[in-house]
Amino acid sequence: MSRNLVTYYGQTNRIDSLVEKYGSYLEQLDRETKLLLRMTLTHYVFMQQQCNPDNYTVLEALSDALFVRFICEDMPKVLKEVCTGLQGLTVDETESILDALNNSQFAIRNS
Repeated sequence: MSRNLVTYYGQTNRIDSLVEKYGSYLEQLDRETKLLLRMTLTHYVFMQQQCNPDNYTVLEALSDALFVRFICEDMPKVLKEVCTGLQGLTVDETESILDALNNSQFAIRNS
C-alpha cells in the first residue's frame, strides 16, 4: 500500500493544501527550501512551548529562525509563500510535516 509521506502521519485540510500546491512529497520544493522549512517549523514548535500559541505565527518563526541572519538576501521566495500558507498550524500538524520531511529525505537518499 503506497501512501504520500506528507499525509502518512497526520491528514488535515491544511496539510492537504500543502500537498496539492507542492506535490505529494513536496517535490516542487528544492532541497535547500525543504531544509530551511524544517528549521523554521522546528523553531515554531519550540516557540509554541515558550510563547502564547495564539500570538506566535509560522511567519514569525521564519523571521526569528537562526539561519535568517546568514541568508536573508538569498532566502528562497517560495519559503515565505509556504510559511504564509501554514498560518494557524497546530503543533501536531507541524510535527507531522517535520516527520514527513525527514522521511521523504530518507526515502529519496535510499532510492
